[in-house]
Amino acid sequence: MKETLPGRLPRAILLVLVFVLAGLPVLFVLLGSVRQGIKGGFTSLHLQKVFLSAAYLHPLLSTIELAVLVGLGGCLLGTVMAWLMSRHRPPGGRLLEVGIMSPVFISPFIGAIGWITLGQPNTGMLNVILARFGLPQINIVSYAGTVFIMAIFFAPYAYTLLRHSMDRLNPEMEEAAAICGANRVRAVFAIVIPLLWPSLLSAVIIIFVLSAEMFSIPGLLLVPHGYDNLSYAIYDKTTHWPIDQAEASAIGLILLLLTAIGMTIYAYSVRVQERFITIGPKSPRAPASGALTGASIASLVLILCYILFSCILPVAAIALRAMLPFFTGSFSLSDLTLANIQNTLSDDLALTSLWNSLIVTAVATVLLLAIAFFVALGRVRRPGPIATLTWIIASIPIAIPDVLIGLGLIGLYIRTPIYATLYIIILVMLARFLPVLVRLFETGLIQIGREIEEAAAICGATEARITLAIRLPLLAGTIRSAITIAGTQVFNELTASALLFTSASSVLPVVIFNYMFDGDYARAAALALVQIVILFAGLLVMGMVAFLAGIGSRRRRASSTPAKMDEPASIGRATASFRHSGPVLARASDEMNVNPEEMRYGARGKPI
Repeated sequence: MKETLPGRLPRAILLVLVFVLAGLPVLFVLLGSVRQGIKGGFTSLHLQKVFLSAAYLHPLLSTIELAVLVGLGGCLLGTVMAWLMSRHRPPGGRLLEVGIMSPVFISPFIGAIGWITLGQPNTGMLNVILARFGLPQINIVSYAGTVFIMAIFFAPYAYTLLRHSMDRLNPEMEEAAAICGANRVRAVFAIVIPLLWPSLLSAVIIIFVLSAEMFSIPGLLLVPHGYDNLSYAIYDKTTHWPIDQAEASAIGLILLLLTAIGMTIYAYSVRVQERFITIGPKSPRAPASGALTGASIASLVLILCYILFSCILPVAAIALRAMLPFFTGSFSLSDLTLANIQNTLSDDLALTSLWNSLIVTAVATVLLLAIAFFVALGRVRRPGPIATLTWIIASIPIAIPDVLIGLGLIGLYIRTPIYATLYIIILVMLARFLPVLVRLFETGLIQIGREIEEAAAICGATEARITLAIRLPLLAGTIRSAITIAGTQVFNELTASALLFTSASSVLPVVIFNYMFDGDYARAAALALVQIVILFAGLLVMGMVAFLAGIGSRRRRASSTPAKMDEPASIGRATASFRHSGPVLARASDEMNVNPEEMRYGARGKPI
């Protein structure tokens, strides 16, 4: 049946909305690179300076070098942890999974604050302890320290990509190699790595793109020591005098080109993964989780070391620094006080940023859930040109660096009333995280069979009724995951919002970054601790909701399933249920112009 204009109108409105959120900022980055000043005119001088001169060659090479090293380091860490979890099954697997993924929720920038507190030359807490034992100190404020921090906090992305692939590797080929005399190392390099290389390449590319677009950690640790970075150059051109947004847009095109190349290679690696499917049943390759063996204990120790360095030590350092009025290299428990946190929170800027962060997180999360759900619903349930185009436009920001989205929003709204307000911060959150939630809802909707919705539609249920009574209850787990992902990522987001804030519209990560950049580590640690506590409380609430929902689901299944059912009783219940379906079949027959008895018994009189 041809769709009417009223039926197309909501999809057209959704298409326009998604285009304004995700498409227009990218167009304004391209337009801004050829603008001559704010009042108009076009010029190619900025493109010539950026692309045809050597002015930005060194920042480009430095960005590529840092991103490659972080990509390789993060992929190596993620691969090792995926291998240990998949092959040796250390005890406490579920808790270890949470610990491995915890850096994603803490955010790399907060982790960097913790490691600066630990590894700052001479005055770092860890360096003070090492000096007392006569051990060599570490210098985290260095190129190697920057690579280390970014690698350990991006490693969970590689772990997520590789764990699934490792669990499904066919063990028969490795066993055959062992029978032929190959040792474990030879089997890994000759069999496992060649089969996993598309996933390995995907992990390296994803971490490469995330590292290339980050300016906060390189801006704190590298730029003051003479290292150049493209993302920080964009930040500097848009936030420090003299402001030159046109040149910043031209620099952004380099970063956009770099990201596009990386995403193209990533798309190719995903496409060729089908050539590396191994054939054969999956057999157990290690003791079950909880079985204590030498390999499982060693795996447990190594994974706990990663959790210690990526989560426990940085958070503990932030907590100690936030509760110390000053740090001179030694302290006692009597020195700990909450006065520093109280003084920081009494500051108007800190209170405003905290309140703004909570408002932005709540509003952006609700809007992201609604928009992403309807985009995914159109893609899965109502495919067509409008739905496909909406999905494509919504996916654009996944390949666009955060700093460019913020730069595009500056050019788009600089002459409008929403510029320098919380509204533009919310807009950048919607554009930034919409692709992630669209794919999450898309996966959840695919798992819901169409037969349930079609049966409800036959019985007269409207589209809204089907969504409220069927889709949303069945997507409860997906919605909880979406709230967790959107809430934590929006609350932690720094890169794009750092270009758009003012004193009245500042958010918590931006204020923490400015405190760190100005050398006010005590205030930065206090606000970072507040951010961690809020995130932990939010995750705890979502975990409790998921736990209670699981208990309720099990109780419903237990109450609806009798402990013992003999065959006559089962037949009786089935007959009664079939008899009660008469009104439903009658309504369906009216819609389909079919005899109800024919629906019940079939055209030849045989029960269906």
